[in-house]
This record gives sequence, C-alpha cells and structure tokens, in this order.
Amino acid sequence: MTRTGERSLLMGSRSPLHVVENAFHHLAPTHLLLNGDQVHPWLEPRPYPLTELRRILLTNGTPYEVRDEVWRHTIRAARRSSDWMTGALGLCMPALRAAATRAGRGLTPADRHEVESAILTATIQQVRTINLSYWRLAWYLTRPAHRAGLSARKHEMDAPTPCGGARNESDPGLDTRGSCELVLIAAVRGGVITSAEADLIASTRLEENMLADVAQRLGISYKTAAKRRERAEKRLAEALRSGRVQASAALGSDSIAPDVTGTVLPLPSKVAALPVSHPRLRPAS
Repeated sequence: MTRTGERSLLMGSRSPLHVVENAFHHLAPTHLLLNGDQVHPWLEPRPYPLTELRRILLTNGTPYEVRDEVWRHTIRAARRSSDWMTGALGLCMPALRAAATRAGRGLTPADRHEVESAILTATIQQVRTINLSYWRLAWYLTRPAHRAGLSARKHEMDAPTPCGGARNESDPGLDTRGSCELVLIAAVRGGVITSAEADLIASTRLEENMLADVAQRLGISYKTAAKRRERAEKRLAEALRSGRVQASAALGSDSIAPDVTGTVLPLPSKVAALPVSHPRLRPAS
C-alpha cells in the first residue's frame, strides 16, 4: 500500500473510523471479494464480499482455522493494494471500535479523533508486519490498536493546555489564545522551535484543526506529523520551565503584553503542547 493511500484513510473532519467503514462498504461488493473454495473448504465455492465474511467471522460457530485463512488472504492482498488495506481495516472494525470506545471515554471530539487516528496507524503497521503463521491472527492483529489507543489517550490527557495549567482551568479575564501566540513567536525568535513547528502547534492546538487534516495538507503521514509536534512541544515545555522563553520577548516587554484586542494582560508563566502554516506566528523581520 502506498503512503498516500494510507494517509487518505486517516483524513477528513469526520471520525477516522467512520471514514474507513464507509470506504469498506463502498468497496466490498465489487472490489473486496474472496473465493470461498480458495480460502477454506468450509466455505461455499463462490465469491464472498468482505462485508459478508466479517459477519461470518463474528459468528460463534465459525472454526478458528477458517477465520485465520480469511485473515491470511486479506492481509496478503492488503500488503499489495490500498483498497485491500481498507478491507483489512474494515474486517477488524468491531475490534477497532472497541479500542476507540475504551480509549476515547471522556475525551473531547478532537482528542477522540487523535485516538482513532493512532489506532488506525498502529493497525496498518501491524497488517504490514504481522507473522501470518500465527494462530488466531485477529487477536495478534488488534493488540497494537488497543495499546496505541490508550497511549494516545494518555498523551492527550497529559498534554498541557495551550497556556499551561490543567485542562479544566480557565480564567475568563485572560485572552489565552493571544498570549499563547506570543509565546510561540518568542520561541521561534529564541531558536527553540522553528516557524514550521510553531505553525503546526498553533494550527492543531490553538485552532483545533485535526492533526490528520494538517498532515494531509503538508503532504506527510499522520505519524510523522505527530512525532514532529511531540518533539517541538517537548523543547517548548523545557524552555518555558527554564524561563528561556517568555511571551514578553515577542513584544520587547518584560512583564506585560497586549492581547489581540489591545488590552494589557499579565503574561502566563508557561505554555503547553502545541504543530504548521500560520501567518500570525511568523517572526517579524
């Protein structure tokens, strides 16, 4: 499967799992077919769309050796075709939904989007690399999805808010967005992060664009964008803790800064997790 094909599975403002499920149902009747007699004698000698095979795999009476053979044929095809990668993801969608439900409980829609994207990324990688000689392949195929979902949940829960502090803390008298932009400008001027990294952080943290959407606009994979943002946020957090970066540096002031409306505000002491194309964050020449 091409990287472009894989990225397309993770894009869009709708739920990533919803996008894959829709594509699965669109492709299955005509493109995702397995001949039963070529898979296992237990199946009838006729073409089976993967949507029907998914129902068969979920039936208690289906022998495990039949399930494994369906998976082996699907995974081999998925390693050669983006359509069949969609088929493999659709075939294990019940398990992926369970992982997303568990990991996404209590999160915001944007955070759940990140969790689902992480689950799909991990599953695609597992389809590419899993040992096909395993017994009960579906279990081994979906374990990384559960781990990736919980890891993404922890990252989203632990990520500082854009101007520091706990997720639920708020000060209605403070324009945190304007102050956070100043912090990013100061970080770029101080050489802590690049302007591209500041754009990525601002676009996904302040403007709440989906990371998968931003990655698509940049022409990179979701996983690459996530790693870039994570590394930039780590450097930014360390610089804020050490006092190397202060929002006042963006304005040439030491203690106060105007927000975007011109009101003078106390500057926050630290900022949070932030990743790419944001004109308001470009350093002044």
